[in-house]
Amino acid sequence: MARNPIETSSVKRVAVIAPDGLSIQRQRSELIADIMARRHSVLALVPEDAAHTLPALAELGITTATFPYSGRQPSMFGDRKTVAAIAAALSDWRAHVALCAGSKTMLLGAMAAKKARVTRRVGLVTALPPAMTSDGAASPGWAWQRLMNSGCRGLDAVVFHNDSHRSRFAATGCLVSTLSTMVLPGAGVDLERHAIQPLPPLVNGDVPALNFAMIARLDASKGVIEFCEAARLVKQSAPDTQFILAGPDGDLDRNALSSYSDSVEIFADQADVRPLLTAAHVIVLPSWGEGMPRILLEALATGRPIITTDIPGARDTVDERINGVLVPPKDVSSVADAIASFLKRPDLIPAMARASRSKAERRFDVRQVNAALLQVLGL
Repeated sequence: MARNPIETSSVKRVAVIAPDGLSIQRQRSELIADIMARRHSVLALVPEDAAHTLPALAELGITTATFPYSGRQPSMFGDRKTVAAIAAALSDWRAHVALCAGSKTMLLGAMAAKKARVTRRVGLVTALPPAMTSDGAASPGWAWQRLMNSGCRGLDAVVFHNDSHRSRFAATGCLVSTLSTMVLPGAGVDLERHAIQPLPPLVNGDVPALNFAMIARLDASKGVIEFCEAARLVKQSAPDTQFILAGPDGDLDRNALSSYSDSVEIFADQADVRPLLTAAHVIVLPSWGEGMPRILLEALATGRPIITTDIPGARDTVDERINGVLVPPKDVSSVADAIASFLKRPDLIPAMARASRSKAERRFDVRQVNAALLQVLGL
């Protein structure tokens, strides 16, 4: 969607520090476009092993750079090297604003931005640190606690994607009273780009012929195995049901997943997920932990019912049996039962599809989300 330049009182240099370029491109492209429409410059900083994700950002006119990264877990000496490298890049680029996203990259980016004396420093908690379970059963551990304390001290404001994650951070004591916090519903969704689409035919003759799609990184924590196992179970009694899995490579071996090819059609990563959303009747994401899954927001906007897990963030996209079904995490049988419930009553899908679109319009419009975030960033 084209945007006209917007006059602002001062042009600023905005650095976005994130785990990879794909997360910036796919979840924050509208935000970046809004920032650049205001004639601000943007620098994207990602770990060195994510350098292959940057070319698409460079094509948009974004300056890109990488930094050494010691991995997802805290590493005292490795993290010091990372902070120093990011701080040097921010100083050289003369950044005015830093938007630090992710879990560990957010915390290290915040420390670096403070070291580089960046004027405005905002953290974006897209997911909890790995040591913190989404149900609040575990403490972060001393290494993560130290990192969270140091990182949060480097921020002026922290933006969360759901209230549960803000409560988890607050419980650790790292959110000092002078630190401003806000909850925004994920990255939002472009309601024009993801316009509501007609449903495919619900039946083939007298038999329900539904398509269930999962679009996610091929990580175990996304619930990929649960989806594939549930598909195999359902196909035993409903062989005409179609299952599609698509997404970028993750910690699961794509070749190993081919053992499910009798039940699930597996696609490579799709730069544009709209055709897959349009072809599906129901979108499934049985993830173990999320902030606010962008794919579910896109499914809502497209007008598709959802099956997802009853966890913070993901549960906010579903009104039970109104526009979808919530299931417990790591529970194959519950996912299979939820799928079977749509096969039993396909006639309910059109009303659920309309409810999904209505929910997207009420709660997840990207224009409202980005307006609030731009204000926090001082842009």
